[in-house]
Amino acid sequence: MRRFVSLMFVVGLITAFSLSCFAADLKIGYVNYLEVIEKYKKTKDYDGELEARRSQEENKFGKRKDKIEKMQDKLSLMAESEQEREKEKLTKEIRSFREDERAVFIDLRKERNEKMNEIVEDINKVIERYAKKNKFDLVIQENMVIFGNKTFDITRQIIKLVNKGYRR
Repeated sequence: MRRFVSLMFVVGLITAFSLSCFAADLKIGYVNYLEVIEKYKKTKDYDGELEARRSQEENKFGKRKDKIEKMQDKLSLMAESEQEREKEKLTKEIRSFREDERAVFIDLRKERNEKMNEIVEDINKVIERYAKKNKFDLVIQENMVIFGNKTFDITRQIIKLVNKGYRR
């Protein structure tokens, strides 16, 4: 029994020593991914384009909404026989307005998601190239790190590289 305990102690020491040697050779970095996305010039450009398009669409829908409101105002001034016909037109116009509005904003959301996927792909490629060039064994997202020395933070370098590679 004593021999077994001694043998286990020796095996434990060897394992601990080999793990500490292995960990010393491991190069790890982390990235604040949200900060990279936020400071990436392509993100800002895409956000500006999408905001302009959204604003343009809202203006179009504002005009249609005004037209519908005018139709509703006129409805109360009409004779009952005309009101029924105009109510039908108004109902169709409202339905069409809502469907068009929903379709446009779904398209905008879809376009935004596609652009975000493109941005994420760009950032991932830059991180991968940086990690290979600088011989990192592991790069993780900052939100997965409970504690980490700031020397392992490569966020600034990634932001510089991703913006350097961006051509509008």
